[in-house]
Amino acid sequence: MKILRVDLRQGTVAFENLQEEWQYLGGSALIAKILNREVPPTVDPLGPENHFVVAAGPLAGTGAPQLGRISVGAKSPLTLGIKESNSGGPAAQILDRLGIRAVIFQGAPQDRRLYGLSISKDRAELIPAEEYRGAKNYDLVGRLRKRYGEKIAVLSTGIAGERQYRGASVSFTDIFGDPSRNAARGGLGAVMGSKGLKFVLIDPSEAGPVPIAEP
Repeated sequence: MKILRVDLRQGTVAFENLQEEWQYLGGSALIAKILNREVPPTVDPLGPENHFVVAAGPLAGTGAPQLGRISVGAKSPLTLGIKESNSGGPAAQILDRLGIRAVIFQGAPQDRRLYGLSISKDRAELIPAEEYRGAKNYDLVGRLRKRYGEKIAVLSTGIAGERQYRGASVSFTDIFGDPSRNAARGGLGAVMGSKGLKFVLIDPSEAGPVPIAEP
């Protein structure tokens, strides 16, 4: 399994191997490990030193019932501690089937513009997203699905996240492609907005099955 690291200050993306000691971790546990190791406890939650982490559970891609949750986490602007919030929808299953356990967003764009991230099999790229500034989640997702295909899974933040309102949530598309699932605790949409990150789209077209021992 891989971790995808996105440096929004440098505009770079890189795949890393998931550390051996973290092979059986996912979701909130993996988020806590990453943040404890990489984010100093005194950072500004809405500053560039904070991380915004998206993580699937270790069994998300198997299709087993109740295991397809997707988690987001960061130092919270509300509690000032590590906060995880989770949601349903297909995003976790697709990420796991693409071999990605977590995505780490660090830094913030120097040009203060908005960006999106596109993830597909063995590749990821940052996409300029200024044209979507001010878009609400349903409008945004409709435009992205029209442009990139109706099978994509999307996580996004709306106007509240862009403006770094401390109660902002992160929206996820459901099985019908509507952004009706929300990770709404901890103000994590504000952290996403502080990264200049408007959306993440995940393309399932080349996602393979997850190997299962003794199926």
